[in-house]
Amino acid sequence: AVTGENMEAMKGIIQKYKHQRISLVEAGVTRHRSIFNGLRALAEDQPNSKLSKPEVVIIHDAVRPFVEEDVLFKVVTAAKEYGAAGAVRPLVSTVISPSADGHLDHSLERARHRASEMPQAFLFDVIYEAYQQCSDYDLEFGTECLQLALKYGHVNAKLVEGSPDLWKVTYKRD
Repeated sequence: AVTGENMEAMKGIIQKYKHQRISLVEAGVTRHRSIFNGLRALAEDQPNSKLSKPEVVIIHDAVRPFVEEDVLFKVVTAAKEYGAAGAVRPLVSTVISPSADGHLDHSLERARHRASEMPQAFLFDVIYEAYQQCSDYDLEFGTECLQLALKYGHVNAKLVEGSPDLWKVTYKRD
């Protein structure tokens, strides 16, 4: 999904490099609304559309541009078997929860938890039906697609070890 101001730039790149199998979808105001727009574009038979409903869909962030092919293969294979799958990595920092007054409330045992990464893959019907049932709160404030598949589709995602080198563009310095 692409924001309005980037739409023309992306169209230019697609034309310049003669890409044939790319379709652009207008972004939403939040991450989940953007994903839902993309899923709707795949689900609906639109005249003049190059898109068709897939068996499996991969959800990935442009901020992680160097994903390795084997990770994509692993999440797709797991999604076909379990309905949903996502890449994870061990935590490198301890996660803490501060109290309202700015003191330590509690911390998580790092060895028992993982960082959720991208890519994530889903049987198309599992994730599309989950998004159709989402609340506005989910669409506004949620960040985890795997959780939506669990909450609304009762599909417990298979977690696949991601690449320790997956670089994410988060800050300007990145």
